[in-house]
Amino acid sequence: MTEYPGRDPDVLTTKELAVKLGLSPQTVRRMANAGQIPALKTGKDFRYSWSAVREVLQRPHRHPEASSHEHQEAEPQ
Repeated sequence: MTEYPGRDPDVLTTKELAVKLGLSPQTVRRMANAGQIPALKTGKDFRYSWSAVREVLQRPHRHPEASSHEHQEAEPQ
């Protein structure tokens, strides 16, 4: 990762975050657009706080439960 003078090392580009996460830049952008990771829109691209992204990704993931009507038995009429 190239360091620029005066640049906050916590702020990453899409490409830099993709490398850290082992994902493609397209996947990182998709996650940002879906609100799965915190991102700041900068023109056509995003900037990410590495500490904020890490915090979100370390939270326990809640799987959506099957809808209740799938498990309901038919009521006698």
